[in-house]
Amino acid sequence: MNDLYNRCRACRPVCLVALALTCLSASPSIAEANNLRSAVSWNLHLSLEGIDNFSGGIAPGAVGNATARAGFAFNTRRAGWWTGGRFVAQFLAIQNGNPEHYVGDTQGVNAFTGLNRGAFYQLYYRQNIDNATLRAGLISANDYFDSTGVASNFLNVSYGFGSAMGINVPGASSYPFSSLGVMGSYSADGWTGMAGIFEGDAIHPFKDPTHRGNMIWLEADKSGSLGDGKYTVKVGGWRNRQLPQYQATLGNDTSGMYTTGEYRWEMDGMDWGSFLEFEAAPNPVNLLPWYMGAGLRLKHFWAVRPGDSAGIGMARAWLRGAPYNAETDFEGYYSARIIRRLYLQTDIQYVVHPSAIYQNALVGIVRLHVTFS
Repeated sequence: MNDLYNRCRACRPVCLVALALTCLSASPSIAEANNLRSAVSWNLHLSLEGIDNFSGGIAPGAVGNATARAGFAFNTRRAGWWTGGRFVAQFLAIQNGNPEHYVGDTQGVNAFTGLNRGAFYQLYYRQNIDNATLRAGLISANDYFDSTGVASNFLNVSYGFGSAMGINVPGASSYPFSSLGVMGSYSADGWTGMAGIFEGDAIHPFKDPTHRGNMIWLEADKSGSLGDGKYTVKVGGWRNRQLPQYQATLGNDTSGMYTTGEYRWEMDGMDWGSFLEFEAAPNPVNLLPWYMGAGLRLKHFWAVRPGDSAGIGMARAWLRGAPYNAETDFEGYYSARIIRRLYLQTDIQYVVHPSAIYQNALVGIVRLHVTFS
């Protein structure tokens, strides 16, 4: 018995050392697991819409839309790997009622209008290097180029993506489509320059991507202070190259330019924002050579409802060979935050000569939107 006891005493230091080493080796694993958890973020957006064409257009009628976006991002710095890196993935699903079949418009009264689909919307890697940012992968170019922040709550498609590109180049990399591409930006002293090249078929981004044309984007932005507010001015251009056999569905060999201006200011505790957009694609092959949009947005106008916003806007698209020459959309909206993360938006649009062909249309939209993250 004594012999067994002595042997256990002799082994005790070895066991204690082994236990200590095990604990030390486990500590980094626990820390790494915590880092990985903090490196991952996620988001979920759900929207339900009812759209009613009360009069005019092709015919009165109502439809419904449903949209869901779910995604996550992985931050390499928070994971303890390297600084400036970020992996992004997002899935998009759309059930579309096609309101244009009743309204008959070209621009689109509903920004969520698109093909019924379920597909990856974003799948790319981003790297920040000092003032420069690089992105590569499946990207929707319009998330970065030709975007107007003040206009983000308006529902007409043209405010988010000017119709001079969206109509003339159906295969362009813009919501709800994305394409494989590479882009970079550099910012300094209030200036930002961006350039990118994307495949020419964002509708089928993984179908023979190197043989379906390409689109090049260039943009320069300037931001600064002016009077009591802050401004942003953007000037950009694009060039679409497409093979002859795909031009009928994806867009012709053509090009265009755009410029947008935003101004934000505060007055009497209220947050004001205004914007002006202009696009040109005068090449004779383009159905829509000119576009102009403008609007005004107001926030924090009601102390008891700080999350609400309202806006009015106008979007005009000139159309070649049409009886009325242009389609003009007038829009007004009110977005109410019901509870945290839940918004109800009511929207009214008066479309003058939809597609520059039909009689004036009056459209009402109700959108319920919820976000999680």
